[in-house]
Amino acid sequence: MTDALPKIWDTTFTDHTVNLRYIDYQIPDSTLQRRVEGSRGFKWPDGKPLPPDLVPEYLFFKYRDAKEDYKTKTPDLAMIINGLTIISEKFRDLLAGFDMGTSLIHEVPLYEYDQTTRRPGRWFILHITANKKTVIPEMSENVKQIGETNHWYSPVAQLDVLAVHAEAAKGADLWIDPFFNGRIFLSDRLKSALKPAGIRVRKLPLRPCTVIA
Repeated sequence: MTDALPKIWDTTFTDHTVNLRYIDYQIPDSTLQRRVEGSRGFKWPDGKPLPPDLVPEYLFFKYRDAKEDYKTKTPDLAMIINGLTIISEKFRDLLAGFDMGTSLIHEVPLYEYDQTTRRPGRWFILHITANKKTVIPEMSENVKQIGETNHWYSPVAQLDVLAVHAEAAKGADLWIDPFFNGRIFLSDRLKSALKPAGIRVRKLPLRPCTVIA
């Protein structure tokens, strides 16, 4: 009997502005150029960790008049200013039981607008550097090549159907495909653990990929 193909899921989490929290961050020597460099490293990782001096030292709520309810209800997974991703201690603890590959989790304190008063709880920046050649563009639906490069994307993410290599299920449970923009992939084991763990996310569509042996 042939072994069943593994399940692989993708999410368009980063496409949804509802996932954005107005939380800013501070890095050493925080010039615009350095912030851009760090932001690119987090949003478009190449599998290499960022230099320590580009990792935020702390987070803070960007606006003075942010309501307490807004701050208290920060989801377990959220995007912040410049597209960085943060996770709660609850989500960090869940991920500790999974293969994260080369991905990094940096603990950072979260402060009020005054950047002095610390908020309760522990927060972490999730830097997904684990990457695998996952998507098979020629077998996928509604995807488009970026110019003459070997990079692809989906013009309308909600309409694509991604065909993926079964081999991509091996190794890290959470990863990106460096040749396919704007998508995060999850193993079936991780996907199945999110709801029972009570992980709160404003919008995390999880769609099954078409797995090709």
